[in-house]
Amino acid sequence: MLTLPDLCGPQDILLNQTLADKAALLEHAASQLAQRHALHRPTLAAALHEREQAGSTALGHGLALPHARIEGLTEARALLLRLQTPIAFDAPDQQPVHTALVLLLPRQSREAHLHLLASCARMFAERPFRQALDRCHSAQALYHLLCDWADPEELNDPHFLLDSNRYFMDSEASLRPDYTVKRKMVARF
Repeated sequence: MLTLPDLCGPQDILLNQTLADKAALLEHAASQLAQRHALHRPTLAAALHEREQAGSTALGHGLALPHARIEGLTEARALLLRLQTPIAFDAPDQQPVHTALVLLLPRQSREAHLHLLASCARMFAERPFRQALDRCHSAQALYHLLCDWADPEELNDPHFLLDSNRYFMDSEASLRPDYTVKRKMVARF
């Protein structure tokens, strides 16, 4: 299964980028990806803008996952941008975006790429990952972080999840018809 480190090496991680707004970020990403992979920049830019118009790809916590499916692309491509100054991105939590992972996906083979998108979103949703991300100050450190948090198949194994401590315990309470409280502990991953 394709993982993020397979697509995004240290050379695909750009730090301290100065971009004015969301449109500038999408244009810059399209330009960088076109140059690195001999792709047609206007096609990439149009696809990224079109996807963003369908709904914001900001995930919250200062992170965004702009992506587009590209006709004729044979393999997925990625670019990680860390901004010098965060920009507005219509995030659900209204926080400006400081880090954007831009993915280009082939229009065909939809299932594998949905798995990749879900894996990236799940990684960005993890508080320990976000805290570690904030502590990374080089492309190499960010790449190692991506390698450590790549979505291995064993993440579907509950024993791996419990052994790796990638969960937290939470309690849920509900009121029974007789007005007694029912409590239960829940492991959230």
